[in-house]
Amino acid sequence: MKNGQMKFFIYFLVFFSVSFSYAYGYEEIITSDFKVVNTLGEEIKSPLVEQQLNLQTSLTNVSDREIDWAYIVQVIDSEGAIADLNFSTGSLVKNQTLTPALFWTPHKDGIYKIEIFVWDNLRNISALSPKSTFTITVT
Repeated sequence: MKNGQMKFFIYFLVFFSVSFSYAYGYEEIITSDFKVVNTLGEEIKSPLVEQQLNLQTSLTNVSDREIDWAYIVQVIDSEGAIADLNFSTGSLVKNQTLTPALFWTPHKDGIYKIEIFVWDNLRNISALSPKSTFTITVT
């Protein structure tokens, strides 16, 4: 192999390795069925101030292996301030579905943006699924 070909080959391997490691893990978990529910699991259509809300999403492992996950919910008020930030961690075996729920009690009325993240852990912050965003109105 000539010197120019060797350099190209090395650059290709580095680029391929970096690209592969960046994409590894993304969309290994599918999120679905976001709901606001009460403590009995009944859906809440019109959340109220000072009402305990459970923000739940179904997580499904679509990879070929067991996956550790961190389910993160960020609640942002109409002024752009973070009203709540909470997380839960666990693991899913291949094809398993789990529906974690995190509690939040709104202290004032308004429109809130709910952002859902699923990462591999809280240190490396590698996304296992795309961010999901929902809006709820609290009265």
